[in-house]
Amino acid sequence: MKKGSANADFTRNIQLLIEQKGYLKVFGVKIRSLREFMLMRIILSASSFFALFAAGFFTQKNFLAYAAALGLIVFILPSEIVKGIIAFKSRKVLSELPDIIDLMASLLKAGLSLDECILYITRNLNGEIAGLFSIYHSRMLDGSTRQQSYDIAGRLSFCYEFKSFTKLLYQSETVGNPVSEVLRDLSKVYRNNQRDYLKIRAEKLESNLIIIVFIFIFVPMLALFLIPVLPQIKMIAG
Repeated sequence: MKKGSANADFTRNIQLLIEQKGYLKVFGVKIRSLREFMLMRIILSASSFFALFAAGFFTQKNFLAYAAALGLIVFILPSEIVKGIIAFKSRKVLSELPDIIDLMASLLKAGLSLDECILYITRNLNGEIAGLFSIYHSRMLDGSTRQQSYDIAGRLSFCYEFKSFTKLLYQSETVGNPVSEVLRDLSKVYRNNQRDYLKIRAEKLESNLIIIVFIFIFVPMLALFLIPVLPQIKMIAG
């Protein structure tokens, strides 16, 4: 059930990426629909399989297993590239979010309305969130409701925190809560979350460095120690 849900989410995410720009570029190929994406995967996979299999046939070697493995890898690879694009976009949005919230709180305190704050960010800043706010503004001009505009911007962020942020903006406006106070508290929460995330990443990096040190320093030193005595060990064993 979870696998089916994950596949459905991935399919929706591809459709959102295509909807945002009108196409999705993978291996330099512009994909304009989910059908084209699947067709590209099949064609690349089959081409890789037959190319390697043919090379084995002409050199009189059995490359069937290698060709099948290569075909499977090439079939999976485009999906992994898209997942990487989505993950990168999500991380970038999350990294920008605390600064954007602080800026919006300052602009609101200076007397701007929420829509004026969003327009200011789209016109004066570059980044993922500025692009998402530009989509929000365009949807509003096209006649979408505020909730629908926030929703599409949130979904295109692929970031849970940004989705929560846009929902909070909409709810604060609807209920009539002071948005600037809500944003100030929210910024503290996201900055604390970022610190926790960086600490976790640092701990993982430290453990990875220990493995690297073991492989590239301890193992060669052990080899240097053992190589001179290997003949003696062989003689004793013999």
